[in-house]
Amino acid sequence: MKDQLALLLYGCIFAALAWVSWHWWGGYITFVVLVILLLGYAVDNFQLRRQVRGLLMERDQRQRKNALQRLVAGLIAAREHKAGKR
Repeated sequence: MKDQLALLLYGCIFAALAWVSWHWWGGYITFVVLVILLLGYAVDNFQLRRQVRGLLMERDQRQRKNALQRLVAGLIAAREHKAGKR
């Protein structure tokens, strides 16, 4: 019951908003919708780029950490190999 009332309420609100926008901006509504969509896409693109930069930084840090661990393991193995020859 609550879902049906909420759906009806939101339907009425958006119908009123559609009428108001068409009444006030009649000829410019296409331009207004285009501007709103472009702003939304720009904000979304900015957030995605920031998220990708963070993920790339995490990957680089993991790779550096793994490279350092491999280097240390190689040095230890070389030292043990050299100590075994003596």
